[in-house]
Amino acid sequence: MPITRSAFQRYRLIDELISQYPKQFSKQRLFEICRDKCGIRSVSSLEKDIQRLREDHDAPIAYDKRRDGYYYTDPQFRLLTLMLNPDDMEALDYAREVLAATQGDSVADELSNALQKVRQSLDIIREVKTDTPTRRVVYVEERILGGNRHFVPVLIRAVNQNRQVAFRYSKYDNNDPKAVQEKELPRLRALHPILLREVWDSWYVIGYDEKTGQERTFALDRMSDLEILDEPCNVPESIMNNVSELFNHIYGITDSSGPVEDIVLSFTPLRGRYVKAKPIHQTQEVLSDTDEACVVRLRLAPNRDLMMHLRSYGEDLTVLQPASLAKAIADSFRAALAHYNVYV
Repeated sequence: MPITRSAFQRYRLIDELISQYPKQFSKQRLFEICRDKCGIRSVSSLEKDIQRLREDHDAPIAYDKRRDGYYYTDPQFRLLTLMLNPDDMEALDYAREVLAATQGDSVADELSNALQKVRQSLDIIREVKTDTPTRRVVYVEERILGGNRHFVPVLIRAVNQNRQVAFRYSKYDNNDPKAVQEKELPRLRALHPILLREVWDSWYVIGYDEKTGQERTFALDRMSDLEILDEPCNVPESIMNNVSELFNHIYGITDSSGPVEDIVLSFTPLRGRYVKAKPIHQTQEVLSDTDEACVVRLRLAPNRDLMMHLRSYGEDLTVLQPASLAKAIADSFRAALAHYNVYV
């Protein structure tokens, strides 16, 4: 059962009082202290709190009739070593949203089992780690994660609280020699954040830029001095609707000036198995799968990110349509081949 901040304060106070063994507090005295410090309204509310502590948190609370006082049957028990406070719960809520964004709802829904998984992971670590050097048992992919990931929960909080954010932003293509020479700080920007997006281990925030009257996308790894402002967000409905639907037919993060089209791709049979197992986009549909080729269709507006991804398949892919995308891919390969004409 979720625990509110007021309930946490009451539980913490009850735990603090009961743990003062051999001193014991009667039910009436516990109620009076909780009433004065936490605003509890009745003895029956105190009784319910004690019952929840026993049932939900395994608190070994017992009552000594002779001394008219409560005590822990395990003198070493302390509730605070087992409980998550409301700030911890808020952090887990943000973590759940990040998990939902990066791993899907099915993973996020399993967040309640996260602590158990951590325990299991620690058991594995204990088995793998020994005092003497040994062969490596577990190999994981070494990944360089996108920068400023600590901004993710801050931005999620801003979106949830409907508040604007301010930050400085450094562009990769800043060629102003005066700014570089004088090491000028980028100007502060204000943004009405709408949503976050993760692409290839890099995070982006998409929001409404009131100054230009348009939606804008900013990479977190180029942001600095991020802070949440007191001013509320005021995003035009047209902008909100556009951003909400932006990635339904976009691959990656870059926008497209062209229309949504049927993109038909033919893969070699082996590569087709990978594409079926890990679809390129949510719009992917398998048209045919034979011993000669695996043909899929996407409903996307071609953009730079899609071009980069399709080029990564090399000779395993043939773009069947649209003709404009097939030509763009072919031109790109010809330009790349020109750098290696010595080998042709």
